Amino acid sequence: MTQLNRRRFLSSGIAIAGGGALGVLGLSGTAGAEPGSAPGTAGTPALSTGGREITSGWTFTAADGTTSPGSRLSSAQGIAGLKPAVVPGTPLTSMIANGEYPDPLYGHIVTDTVPDTLKDTGYWYRVAFAVPRLIPGQRFWLEFGGINYLATIWLNGTEVGTIEGAFKRGVFDITDIVAKAGGQAYLAVLIGKLDYAEGPLKPSYTSGVTRGGRNGGPTGITLENGPTFFCTAGWDWLPTIPDRDLGIWQPVTWSTTGPVRLSDVRVDPTLSADLRTADVTVGLTLDSAFSSSRSVVVKGSLDGREFRRTVTVAAGSSTVTLTPKDIPGLRLDRPKLWWPNGYGDPYRYRLTIGVESGGQVCDERTVDFGVRRIEYTQPFPSPSGATVDVLAITVNNQPILVMGGNWGLDEALKRIPRERLFEQVRMHRDANLNLIRNWNGQSSTEDFFEACDQNGILVWQDFFSSTEGPGPANTARDLDNIRDCIVRFRNHPSILLWCGGNEGPPPQPIIDGLDALVAELDPQRAVLTSSAGDTGENPIGGYTSGGPYHWVTPATHFTTNDGTHWPPFHNEVGSYSIPTLEFIRKMLPEPSWEHPDDFWADRDVNGNGGNGGGAGYLALTAQRYGEVRNLADFARKSQLMNYECVKSIFESHAASMTGAAPGKPYPRTGVIMWMTNPAQPSFVWQMYSHDLEAHSAFYAVQHACRRVNVILDSKTFDVVVANHTRAVVPGTVAVTLYGLDGTAFASTSLRVNGATASGHTVVGNVAAQLKTAPGDVAFVRLSLTDPHGAELVRNFSWVENLARAKGFASLDDLAPAAVAVTATAQHGRDGLELAVEVENIGQAMALMLHLQVYNTRTGERVLPATFSDNYLNLAHRESGTARVGLSGSPRAGDIGVRVDGWKIDQRASRLRGRGVAVTFNQPALSTQPPTKTFNT
Repeated sequence: MTQLNRRRFLSSGIAIAGGGALGVLGLSGTAGAEPGSAPGTAGTPALSTGGREITSGWTFTAADGTTSPGSRLSSAQGIAGLKPAVVPGTPLTSMIANGEYPDPLYGHIVTDTVPDTLKDTGYWYRVAFAVPRLIPGQRFWLEFGGINYLATIWLNGTEVGTIEGAFKRGVFDITDIVAKAGGQAYLAVLIGKLDYAEGPLKPSYTSGVTRGGRNGGPTGITLENGPTFFCTAGWDWLPTIPDRDLGIWQPVTWSTTGPVRLSDVRVDPTLSADLRTADVTVGLTLDSAFSSSRSVVVKGSLDGREFRRTVTVAAGSSTVTLTPKDIPGLRLDRPKLWWPNGYGDPYRYRLTIGVESGGQVCDERTVDFGVRRIEYTQPFPSPSGATVDVLAITVNNQPILVMGGNWGLDEALKRIPRERLFEQVRMHRDANLNLIRNWNGQSSTEDFFEACDQNGILVWQDFFSSTEGPGPANTARDLDNIRDCIVRFRNHPSILLWCGGNEGPPPQPIIDGLDALVAELDPQRAVLTSSAGDTGENPIGGYTSGGPYHWVTPATHFTTNDGTHWPPFHNEVGSYSIPTLEFIRKMLPEPSWEHPDDFWADRDVNGNGGNGGGAGYLALTAQRYGEVRNLADFARKSQLMNYECVKSIFESHAASMTGAAPGKPYPRTGVIMWMTNPAQPSFVWQMYSHDLEAHSAFYAVQHACRRVNVILDSKTFDVVVANHTRAVVPGTVAVTLYGLDGTAFASTSLRVNGATASGHTVVGNVAAQLKTAPGDVAFVRLSLTDPHGAELVRNFSWVENLARAKGFASLDDLAPAAVAVTATAQHGRDGLELAVEVENIGQAMALMLHLQVYNTRTGERVLPATFSDNYLNLAHRESGTARVGLSGSPRAGDIGVRVDGWKIDQRASRLRGRGVAVTFNQPALSTQPPTKTFNT
């Protein structure tokens, strides 16, 4: 049988890994081993065993009128017509793995490739797995991490229970069934279809809008389902997914406990205002099978200190609260803190806790948690004159300029193994971001929050309501899923706040229910009504959504965010973000490469209609950078379009961060780019491709979000030092202006007496010098050095001559750059590493030099590849080094580095490899065909 292993990294499309073989009855032999016999007491088998994931042997079929009932499907009887299933996964991912359909996201239009009828039925899933022989007092549990959308569970001929909603766990005590199972369990799961569904949205390039200009389906009725992946009905960043991502999308596991189970462990650390002590409160929810109250022992350890306490638990469910008054070890002196990315180590403590009865361990858990102190608001005068508590984040007494990314869905078909998800979050960390907004909670998994914890990424956690359709029809189901999400994930230090939904308020019963749930379950965190505004008891203001979502000039962003416009926090603003030539060719069929059409539209090129859709964006690219000659030329010019716009989104906020100035009463407190993570191959709203290749937008974000930065204001041409750190930064900014021929025509040195901590400092202005540029375009290099002359940060921009702004078409007159590139391969701690040294050895400016790792045998890109820097801009005799980490185990002999850029003089350049091949990327450099081939 062919299986998809969720632990395997998916670099693109769908990767298939080997699985087991189906038996003659269509059932696997075993899934998971029997628990070990580590003793609870000497010579006694353990009552408690950790979760064992049921990963192999799954089969599935559509649940039509001919399907056998659950009582038979959950038995040893043979069932015809079942096919191998991917679990975790969806029906469509199983069908792709089985070869029934090609991957619809590459070289296809989804709605033309896969019938939309996949959503119109439920699905049966079936698996057999070995179970242990239970010992006296032992209980057996079956847990579902997440299904979509409704589920009925059967085991060995007995209906076990149901699950409603995609974001609620299902935990079932099946001890009685397993005790009679004879070592083998037969599990059948009926996945029910959505309550509300409608037909697909179709792509149309000529329309100029994405899929009919609608989000959420033709009428938006899908949103009535509430807790599901409603974006799969079709959005302006996602095609209609034919099965709507139904299925068992999270792991299914089993475990055993003794008579008392720890059904929840809640850890609430309270950090003192001076950060010197933290009191940790531990709340336990216990499920006891004893018929009356019993004394049990709670044992645990925290930070190397063990503790134990005898408590009384009632029959059934009960709670126990442990505080430093009860257990001195729960007070931490001079605690290590959890910090957001770029401000310190995101340190996590580990609490191990268990419950014993009769000398045996009944159950135990391990919880990793962080100690941090968050303040959510600052008082600002609003345009009305009233003082408003504005969303402005302070962590551990350090003001934080939120620089984040919106994350709409982890992956269109929920192909999201742990390795891929961690890689995506790692890329946000490496881009110097400090927050991800989990849009409408569509990516709520333990892996997601754990990755954010580990990488210091704060999470703005939305729930399941959006303005593109009606509110949830089943309020109780919606709130039940919200409750489980809060309880399940509240121990994660990364979660910044809870939010009711997207761009507008949910129905009032949802608002009231959410506010009550947060007050009950997690009162230390803030809760917002929606991403567009807050109507709570003590409302938080000063934030908005609303774009722009299309390409605008950098000066537009600097004008909007100059401290004179309300509100200070902007949680949705984005632009086109075109991937590399290689990825464009990969995601489109070859006949469409030079001819934008509906295949381009299914890859989101129309955006939300901004810039006049895809055709308008292409025309804008040609207007700004010159006629687009072929696809390679489009990709090349788009990298400059990406870079200058996306970079300005973040730089404009940093250049006006915190601290009101005269005439500028509204300093910026946060920005969240729309979007950073793509759910599918796309032309818009991303900083890396679906196959996790970083293109110029990624490095635009990385460069703009450095914790100490020197910025050229594209509106005023002020030179601004943005300092996110707690220390004043002294030094000097060297400003050098270059003409199109690469010759410096002006320079100046600006003294920085001390750039304000956690703020911005204007150190000079270069508008007058720019007006003296000898041509239409000038290049500006800013270098901030410390008092000892060490360079802290370098920034580079291309700007129009202020005396005669004509765009950048004259860049095509730039002389080709001569470069020296030396790549060295070595084996590091985490695998193969490359060091790529690049120097501009000619006079002409080396603009947007792009490095790419490839397999020398196949020519394919090697992904993921982690570059410390890329898209380099180097003046005469300047140099830079990019360090590259490669995951997996590639052979050095198979690895090469290829180089492209704006214009390169290949004959005058020098390429050298030490243990790795170095070559030019000829297809990407072939931007001037004899006859224009690109048809817009």
